[in-house]
Amino acid sequence: MAISLSCSNLAVLTKTNIMLRSKSTNKINELEKTFTHRWVQVDLMQETIKLLKISPLLKSLSVLKLRGYSFEMILMVLIMGVFYGEQSVNSIVKHRLEKMKKDVFYRLLNNSMIDWRAILMQFVLKFTLLMESKKAKSDGKGLSPKCLILDDSDLKKTGELIEGVGNIWSHVVQKHILGFKLNMLIYWDGVSTLPLDFTLHREKGKNKKKKYGLEPKKYRKQFKKNRKTNSPGQERKKELDQTKIESGLAMVKRAMNKGLQVDYLLLDSWFTNKSFIDAVREVKGQNVQLIGMYKIVKTKFQYQGKEMTFKQIRNKQGKPKRNRKTGFYYLEAEVMLNNKPVKLFFSRKGRAGKWKLFLTTDMKLNFAQMIKTYQIRWTIEVFFKESKQLLGLGKSQSNNFDAQIASITIASIQYILLMLRLRFEEYESMGEMFRETKAEVIRVNLSDRLWVLLQEIVKQLVQLFGEIEEDEMIERLINNDKTYEKFKKILDVA
Repeated sequence: MAISLSCSNLAVLTKTNIMLRSKSTNKINELEKTFTHRWVQVDLMQETIKLLKISPLLKSLSVLKLRGYSFEMILMVLIMGVFYGEQSVNSIVKHRLEKMKKDVFYRLLNNSMIDWRAILMQFVLKFTLLMESKKAKSDGKGLSPKCLILDDSDLKKTGELIEGVGNIWSHVVQKHILGFKLNMLIYWDGVSTLPLDFTLHREKGKNKKKKYGLEPKKYRKQFKKNRKTNSPGQERKKELDQTKIESGLAMVKRAMNKGLQVDYLLLDSWFTNKSFIDAVREVKGQNVQLIGMYKIVKTKFQYQGKEMTFKQIRNKQGKPKRNRKTGFYYLEAEVMLNNKPVKLFFSRKGRAGKWKLFLTTDMKLNFAQMIKTYQIRWTIEVFFKESKQLLGLGKSQSNNFDAQIASITIASIQYILLMLRLRFEEYESMGEMFRETKAEVIRVNLSDRLWVLLQEIVKQLVQLFGEIEEDEMIERLINNDKTYEKFKKILDVA
């Protein structure tokens, strides 16, 4: 039986025998442990792509022709690779295709003129339009706010010749590693986690003799490539040396300009600052608010007619209240920051726990609402974990920086397709596009259940290891493979 994607002539290029080989079966098995087995079958994923009606869009984005093959067709093969059980171009060509050469794929991956950012953004926009048109009752519409979530993650590499790579500090393993920092913007549509935009970064390091933490000889030998001025690839390469705050702010503004419905921007303490506060206030056409952890100790707020730090404000709040649902003790204060109102929530676990500060521009939020909304931020950690583990996010070892951008985009698109499949149990070719989704196959409450579980675990661990910050501990737990697998088993039976 031949496999057909979006282009009819692809069937001619595909081997008749599509049984997965032993080497690639492992990857499919991993996917099936996380997702219902039928959702990762090739035919269903092909139908999922068709539902997004992405074909006309891809044709309009690029007129690229690669030895007679359309850009659309080659991209679809790359996207479908993981669902065939293949994790590399060499594997796809060797196991799946008879006539196509791997150079055809490398030319696409290495092409600096392809606007991968626009392609990924359009997949998300198509997803949200499809969901809006269906308005499935089981989506829990209105129960969860729509959010943008910004965070970073380490992408470990093995080759020092990779263009732009350097030594970065990993707070997860507490040491320098070779790789990139991935700055990622996620869109939470109230049900699904959708990777929306990203940038890659390197770190200069403190040793001036070692540029980006590399020996001079090794840095000089890195792959280099001339790109056209203002080409998409050149613009992405420039982002390497931007700060994560600069690139994050640009991503948030781009997302807002695309008309996505957003209720909250969720940030950790690294990103919460005046620039992002101003950004949400400048959004036109919708009321977007910010919730973030805050750690800039020297910041002065206007409170009771005086300039005070948040610690001084906290000391004036009296006895803390206790939120029964979370077990947190908290204080709150309405203050002015740069002559604009913001609300501060001081929170700690137990009477002896360390105080955390949350800042929000939403003056109507109470503590329980704030915490419930902020916990949605952990869905981005789940995305990082599952995408790296199941879809090979960041695993490309190509020396060409354009291929690094392309591979991350493709893994993000694969995740979007799985999220679409997770929203619906099965596809109907006749009548309605989808049957009404059954509650047990939708992970609507994944973040809620994960949050409750982690809260209880962290509550116990913080008491034993009080010097570790709660948010840092949660991130370490998610990033530990063995611990994460145990979490998933508990969630599966919850």
